[in-house]
Amino acid sequence: MSTIGRTTALTTSQNLLAGLTRTQNRLFDLQNQISSGVKVNRASDEPSRTASVLLLQSQLEAREQKDRSLQNASAMLNSTDAASGDITNILIEAHSEGLSALNTVDAQGTVQNTAAVIDEAIKGLLGIANRTIQDVPLFGGSRTGQLPFEEHLGGIRYVGGRDAITTDVGLTDQLTFNASGEDVFGALASRVKGAVDLDPGATPDTLISDLAGAQNVGIRRGTIVVSVNGTQTNIDLSDADTLGDVVLRVNDVIDGQTGTVGALSTTGSGGGGGLQLTAAAGQTISISSVGTGQTAQDLGIATTATSGTVVGEDLQPKLTLLTELSSLGATIDFSGGLKITQGAVTKIADFSNATTIQEVFSEIEQLDLGIRAEINADGTGIDLINEVSGLELSIGENAGGTTAGDLGVRTFGTTTRLEDFRKGAGVEVHTTGTGAKDFGITLHDGQTFEVDIRSASTVGEVIDAVKSAASAAGVVVGDPGDTGTNFNFGLALDGNGFALEDNTTGTNNFQVTQSIFNGETSLAATHLGIYQNAGTTDSTIAGEDLTKVRVESVFTHLSELRDAMKNNDKSGIGVATNSVEQDVDNTALARATIGVMARRVEDEQNRSFEMNITEQQFLSQIRDTDMTEAITTYNQVLQQLQASLQLGSTNLQLSLLDFLR
Repeated sequence: MSTIGRTTALTTSQNLLAGLTRTQNRLFDLQNQISSGVKVNRASDEPSRTASVLLLQSQLEAREQKDRSLQNASAMLNSTDAASGDITNILIEAHSEGLSALNTVDAQGTVQNTAAVIDEAIKGLLGIANRTIQDVPLFGGSRTGQLPFEEHLGGIRYVGGRDAITTDVGLTDQLTFNASGEDVFGALASRVKGAVDLDPGATPDTLISDLAGAQNVGIRRGTIVVSVNGTQTNIDLSDADTLGDVVLRVNDVIDGQTGTVGALSTTGSGGGGGLQLTAAAGQTISISSVGTGQTAQDLGIATTATSGTVVGEDLQPKLTLLTELSSLGATIDFSGGLKITQGAVTKIADFSNATTIQEVFSEIEQLDLGIRAEINADGTGIDLINEVSGLELSIGENAGGTTAGDLGVRTFGTTTRLEDFRKGAGVEVHTTGTGAKDFGITLHDGQTFEVDIRSASTVGEVIDAVKSAASAAGVVVGDPGDTGTNFNFGLALDGNGFALEDNTTGTNNFQVTQSIFNGETSLAATHLGIYQNAGTTDSTIAGEDLTKVRVESVFTHLSELRDAMKNNDKSGIGVATNSVEQDVDNTALARATIGVMARRVEDEQNRSFEMNITEQQFLSQIRDTDMTEAITTYNQVLQQLQASLQLGSTNLQLSLLDFLR
């Protein structure tokens, strides 16, 4: 039996056309590869390569964006480095002028004339401080919408950000683009730190995230177990946002019992506290954590209440902008307000209508004195930041109030250290000699006494020393404003400084005198700001505030150098010149930091360039056409097409007569 089948002409033609189509498609693909230089034009061409091609292309696009960021960073940092060099040169020149002024016998006003040179140096620094590149300030930190430095109330105010601009370029940490004015110029160096814990209370609106917790580790939210007369129920607090959420969920379980059982509640306003658990008469309620969890312990309610109330542990709520003033545990006289003096301008911050911490801050900042209010890092009190260089800041009481002291922001308070007087020069006292005194006080009625403050280190200790000496001399002493006393001494009831009041009558001068011991005159009274003579008629001596705070910036130090030169004040010139010398060192250190960042950028640019070449080569190997192989294959397929056409032409022309022949 024959196994050879018969093939019809139709079948032959169909097979021929199919083969020609495949060959032509192959030729078309090869032609595209040769003309475009790309082997993979469609995902279906080579599926195994397509995923790799797409991944590499995505990496190259991301690298292109990264390279643009690095280029911008490089331009910013290089410009910042150059500007820092200009700053250093100006400071070195100013320091040189200061040294020359110290060594000049100024008979012709030479030193005063040199002050104009320092004034121009300040203007030059201001211009450098406001330099930009592509409208981004070099020294503005993270605030880029405005120039960082501006003239304000006769000083120079920094309105830039405290942190520099950063971006993610694939490094282990964020890359810094520019610098802040605080880092380079010291523009926010002066901070009045609140010395009082305002102790905000716990309310239903208190956020869980704003609690330090009973164990001082925050609140680790999880599941707690509430047992009511032995019946236990698990409560999931993992998504609780406020103390009110905790109270609501626990009370839902307690209220589900028959009769009046008890309740969980917040301790409310008045400072500190947290939660308290109450069990009705004859009832027992206990709360605990599940397993090794710490939620109940952190909330301070891992406890049992039987026929009474158990107050939980203090959850240490943090101060926030929304904290109600009525919830504070500390007693604050918000009706008094603050008397704030910035340079020659004095304004009153009135808090009588404030209800929250945010409103207190708004009242301070709307005075436009260049003072920024913030909650301190611990969330316990407030800090005031002076943004203005070249001026001195004083924060005192207003008209007999106690607001500044209550908030802990009084710049001349009982805790103020004597070493902070006179811009950090301190108070000089007698150094040797048993029985030495530093100053004396004479009252109208002739009573006198001398005071030794050599063991005092704070304003409060000076007050104690004066009162002790007065009492030892038989003088009836009290606080400013007291009646029925001979002499009052303490902090000024309005503004700042010491206040001295003589309630006696007589013909003697009411005065503070300097004490002399072994030929040495103590300057303590002068340095405390109380070396004054009120005469025979005045009964008060208002001490000078010599503890005003300032921004320790290059602008402040140059301003002080200029003013000292104008007054031919050799001592002031010496102090300011030394400060400028320190500024030179600080600026050099800041410039070195900028240089390190610029080097990091340069190194990353080099690495990115090398990686780009490697990725491009790898992509080319996967995606691009091998021309030699493609052309050779093209010729082979073309010959195949020609052979197929020739063979098909021959076969399709045959007929029965050709077969019979």
